[in-house]
Amino acid sequence: MPSSVAEIDIWNMALDMLHEAPVSSPSEDTSVRLWFCRNFGQTRDSEMRKFAWNFALVRVQLAASVEVPAWRWRYKYELPGDCLRMMALRQDGALNGTLIPYELEGEAILTDAIAPLKLRYIKRVTTTGLWDTLFVDVVAAKLAAKMAHWLTGKSSYAQIAEQTYQHTLREARRIDALEQFQEDLDQNNVILVRG
Repeated sequence: MPSSVAEIDIWNMALDMLHEAPVSSPSEDTSVRLWFCRNFGQTRDSEMRKFAWNFALVRVQLAASVEVPAWRWRYKYELPGDCLRMMALRQDGALNGTLIPYELEGEAILTDAIAPLKLRYIKRVTTTGLWDTLFVDVVAAKLAAKMAHWLTGKSSYAQIAEQTYQHTLREARRIDALEQFQEDLDQNNVILVRG
């Protein structure tokens, strides 16, 4: 379910895990705030990309590009600018539909599938209030794990923070997965997509 926390709240959750003083303002001139400014966005995106979080999944229909691939494929589709990771292409977008062969090159999907191409993808969600509360915990724990040794100078804190992150991630992914239909994976379809 959506959270009501701001970015600075997530910073302070990470600091709480390390028993450090909070950041009092998002504009304060401290090395800790600057560390968060450098690392928050990348950490958010990488954690969001790792798993098909329900709150970040979206569906679109893409029009084919006027530019066509030089060889092998007939159509090119540009990925949406906020796409962190595309889900496998399936016939008519159906969960258990037949996989559609494709290649991903740069920011484009190359395929023989005709337009409109139905795509599910993980969207970059920058508004923290739209995040699932468990994803908030995951990002805070990952930030704590990343900064633990830098901030405390103690390898034991880094180890504990990493263990906390791993536990938090497992639990959040388990709960998130319980909230959606689980499709059957056909091993032959994986080979077909990469073909």
